[in-house]
Amino acid sequence: SSTYPNATFGYVNVKDVAQAHVLAFEDASANGRYCLVERVAHYSDVVKILHELYPDYKLPA
Repeated sequence: SSTYPNATFGYVNVKDVAQAHVLAFEDASANGRYCLVERVAHYSDVVKILHELYPDYKLPA
């Protein structure tokens, strides 16, 4: 049986990243780095979502 790491990661929608790039480009005062995170999820949460979306895929339980 395969397992997943005991870890969490930040996720963000690619459309939000694109919009942030445009906004930063248009704002002359924008500089440095920006951290975009829509949601923080544990691997178990991601696996659960994937199980629901793709029930035929072989994923960790």
